[in-house]
Amino acid sequence: MNNKFSEARYDERQTAVRGRAFKWAYGTLLTALVICSVTDGIWNWCVPFTCCAIAITASLYPFLWICVFGEAYWWADVSRTGQYVTMALLGLMNLGMALSAAARGDLVVDGELQMGGANLALGSAFIYLFVIAMVQRRRLSRDGEDG
Repeated sequence: MNNKFSEARYDERQTAVRGRAFKWAYGTLLTALVICSVTDGIWNWCVPFTCCAIAITASLYPFLWICVFGEAYWWADVSRTGQYVTMALLGLMNLGMALSAAARGDLVVDGELQMGGANLALGSAFIYLFVIAMVQRRRLSRDGEDG
């Protein structure tokens, strides 16, 4: 069975770009986890799960930036409209869940960011991916028209 989603194939340039992206994401993750640990020892600003989710999400930002603008992401050779819609919907859904938690009064309890904070962080990452993918799409279409 030939499934285009089962195995991603990258050329040498894409592999190098992804290697740089992983390096920056890993450094960002370690920095964010250290910040979470240090700040948690000083004052409890969020529950541990949310802090880890925020750290993981923070590491996605440089990874996504480098991969999208370096054109080294797995869907680069297929129609991207479905991916754009999926990223926007996932972002809006997660932001909606965070907004729902805030409306119930569950987002921050006794000065601590609760589980809804993870939805807020993840939703912002999906929206970020959607925005930079659209910017890259615009750049590529402009370059294609000029060339």
